[in-house]
Amino acid sequence: MRRFVNSTFITLTAVALMVIGLMLAGCGGSGGGMSSQVLSGNASVGSPLAGQVNLKDSSSPPQLKTTIIGSDGSFAFDITGLKAPYILQGTGSAAGTSYKLHSFADGVGIANVNPLSNVVVAGAAGVKDPEQLYAAPDPNTLQKIKSGLPVATSDILNQLQPLLKLYSADGKDPIKDHYDSDHQGLDGMFDNVNITIPNGIITVTNAKTGAVIYTASVIDIKNGQFSLDPGTLPQAPVVNSPGESSTSPEALPPTTAVPVLPALPAAPTGVIATGGTKQVALSWSSVNNATSYNVYYATTPGVTTANGTKIANTATPAVQTELTAATTYYYIVTAVNSIGESAPSVQVAATTLSATPAPTTPAVPASLTAVGGTNKVTLSWAAAGGASSYNLYWSTTPGVTTANGTKVAGITTPYVKTGLAAGTAYYFIVTATNSAGESAPSPQVTATTSAPVPVFKQLTLAWDPVAGASSYNLYWSTVPGVTTANGTKISGISSPSYVHTGLAAGTTYYYVVTAVNSANESAASIPASGTTAL
Repeated sequence: MRRFVNSTFITLTAVALMVIGLMLAGCGGSGGGMSSQVLSGNASVGSPLAGQVNLKDSSSPPQLKTTIIGSDGSFAFDITGLKAPYILQGTGSAAGTSYKLHSFADGVGIANVNPLSNVVVAGAAGVKDPEQLYAAPDPNTLQKIKSGLPVATSDILNQLQPLLKLYSADGKDPIKDHYDSDHQGLDGMFDNVNITIPNGIITVTNAKTGAVIYTASVIDIKNGQFSLDPGTLPQAPVVNSPGESSTSPEALPPTTAVPVLPALPAAPTGVIATGGTKQVALSWSSVNNATSYNVYYATTPGVTTANGTKIANTATPAVQTELTAATTYYYIVTAVNSIGESAPSVQVAATTLSATPAPTTPAVPASLTAVGGTNKVTLSWAAAGGASSYNLYWSTTPGVTTANGTKVAGITTPYVKTGLAAGTAYYFIVTATNSAGESAPSPQVTATTSAPVPVFKQLTLAWDPVAGASSYNLYWSTVPGVTTANGTKISGISSPSYVHTGLAAGTTYYYVVTAVNSANESAASIPASGTTAL
């Protein structure tokens, strides 16, 4: 048995649409075809976010892709070669306000980024801040989000049903259902409310009046509070009444049906191109009588159907992949049907992002300080560039390293190390971590906990627990050399600590302890002593 401590108070604890493109003959610059693995969505808060969407997959470390948000709020990723599921982060601004919103996807399809997707992801993971999920994703966490997403989505839609109904958006999945940045439906609701989750509390307020419509904890969405006062809700959008509609078909004179002959489709309009990581996402407005579309591109302006590289049989949205980093690509789109090919759209351009450097380990934490307190030490340090979290290593002897120190992982600054011995010097170093690894350690710092608070007429004893022990016996004396034969016995102590009361002030007491089970009593521990205060 290891020795037990002779201080008056000691405690020790350790702490989308799938598009198939075929590269045909042409000229105008290198590039890949259209991806058949597309994840697309809308990133808006009523108005489209002016910024970008980042995606991390379930690899370890996670692979990262980035795409710019189009002027209509649309974005798209080629997810070929990535491992599902994925977590997304949209960053940007709208109407002078900056946003950092999150979303989730399990594969190809739609994954919108908006204030409600931010809430649903946090609720599915059971965390206060979804940013921490994106900062350090891991396969287990992403699987937890996947499992919890249906319930979190259902709960928020049920709780906000009266509000969503105003905009004909009740039952609309904020992540998986398509919507446009057209101030209708979900987008119309985002125009008129603010949705935030400060400190893990969902707050939905009227954007015009500031009145609170709904509040709940992200870990208990279904038990949130929705305001029963109709005056807190935004004004319902104005719609035409039936009496304002145009003349009904019944009022028109009968006509003889005339066969409509096929016609050449019109040129596509609303073409938008947005750059990303080795990709460009394209979208355009559908043409009524088109059966497919052709995309022509080049790396120099003035692309035409004659000089551009042609990608046939595409649909909107589309993602061109395997492009060169930091390169501008120019595009036109034509519509096709059985009659032929339309005139080209206006030319649009997009620039791919610079090559993403391989992740590197973070910088060494600087300015580490340690301040002792009552059975605790408070540590703080300056944030290290590229860090997602920090590890603490400590010891009661100087020269602590990552090899010999006791490790406390996944902490942030400031950090309070509790459960320490009174009046004891502790030594600390801190490292920074991210997906690439762990930094070198900071310089060592030391702090001493506060001296024991004098306790009159009692001593507090503690010792290491013994495997197989059902109880402990304590033997004490006021003279040295205490044994199980000459000491006063206190038996049946159930835990590895004991407060010995009713003692004389200013007196030294000597102790040994034994472990007991149904079979036997162990040998005695090494003697220890403590002195009561005067």
